[in-house]
Amino acid sequence: MATLRVESIAAGGDGVGRIDGLACFVPRTAPGDLAQVAVQTHARHARGRILQLLELSADRVAPLCRHYEADRCGGCQLQHLHGDAQRHARLTIVQEALRRIGKRDVPRAELVSGAEWGYRGRLTLTLRARGGTWIGGLHPFDDASRVFALEECAISDPMLVAAWHAVRAVARGLPEAGALRLAFRRIVPSDHDAASAVVLVVIGGTVWPESGAWAAALLRAHRALAAIWWECDDGERQALAVRGDSHAVPRERADDGGVDSQFLSSPTDDGPQADEALAFAQVNAEVALALRAYVLQRVETFAPSHVVDGYAGVGVLSELLQQAGIRVTAIEADLAGAAEARKRLRGYVGTQVIADTVEEALASVLPADVVVLNPPRRGVDVRVTALLATAATLGVRGIVYVSCDPATLARDVARLPSWRIAALRCFDMFPQTAHVETVCVLVPEAT
Repeated sequence: MATLRVESIAAGGDGVGRIDGLACFVPRTAPGDLAQVAVQTHARHARGRILQLLELSADRVAPLCRHYEADRCGGCQLQHLHGDAQRHARLTIVQEALRRIGKRDVPRAELVSGAEWGYRGRLTLTLRARGGTWIGGLHPFDDASRVFALEECAISDPMLVAAWHAVRAVARGLPEAGALRLAFRRIVPSDHDAASAVVLVVIGGTVWPESGAWAAALLRAHRALAAIWWECDDGERQALAVRGDSHAVPRERADDGGVDSQFLSSPTDDGPQADEALAFAQVNAEVALALRAYVLQRVETFAPSHVVDGYAGVGVLSELLQQAGIRVTAIEADLAGAAEARKRLRGYVGTQVIADTVEEALASVLPADVVVLNPPRRGVDVRVTALLATAATLGVRGIVYVSCDPATLARDVARLPSWRIAALRCFDMFPQTAHVETVCVLVPEAT
């Protein structure tokens, strides 16, 4: 047991203080807190658990969501901090990662923010069988083996929570299994006069004889649901019911239309570990739109004729670049994503979509004026940074790196010593959490 003063917020959202010079990470604390904690010491750091708060930080507020404290919900990390303190913490995480890991001293970035609550356009819940029914919700931050019953989620669109309550009312009809997952996604029609709707993917189970009837009945009972799909344990996905103009269409005719399959991609991811930041429109459409516009604007500052879009996903950015008159080579390792990108980019002259990893394909598509990198959370392969380290000799004038993890961004920047940071902007995609999106623009050191 020890007493410590919390000094800052670390990556991941824990407060950090020092005990005899050793950094101690304590969840749910705020800078300025004086806390008595139970301590577990490791080789280079310690972890603490609050026993008592002796002095409260001025940055503290009462959490809005009942589950944050009552169930120790792990979906948010910073609800106990007011908005300005949260934003300061996220920017500090980026700045300190670039200083300590990237060896780059940069001024604090601008942060683009949007709504603080109700912004999430997707919600994935875990269901556990219990007593002939289901307990469905999220995990406590300190016990991933447990699930608590979710009643509300203050950061999610209320449509998603309402759809969950509708499913919970008929949960006994779900497939038999020890555990399931429910992935709810908000979809916004291209026709702006049409109302938003929700798509549900039921994930898990092997046998579900009454699946079509169950799904069609649920669509009739809850008008905000547009479609229900089932992804069984072997990975096969099938449409169970899709809402037609005036009624739910059962499984036999569900494939005839209703919902584009792009809304159902990667149903099991649930947050910043998603494969690409530019695809986060389903999480936070407002801020994702701003991020996409900024990336496009920074690329256009180089007046490029050829851009490589690395980790291109389904080709959203590539299409924007092509519409701006820029020839694009898109690289995407996921075969389904590459196929979707080809469909999206069909008809654009000079566009090429390569279904391969960036580390394998990049050398063959250079020279280019700009390389866009939008990697998963783990960052880019060392072979990519090794090639880009000298890419200025191949005519590359800019690297636009879109990152969902400040630590791997900083590591990759450190591997590019001949490139300097010309611009840095952060995007507040996940308020109430410690996660932040960053766009880092690099130019050759000599320029």
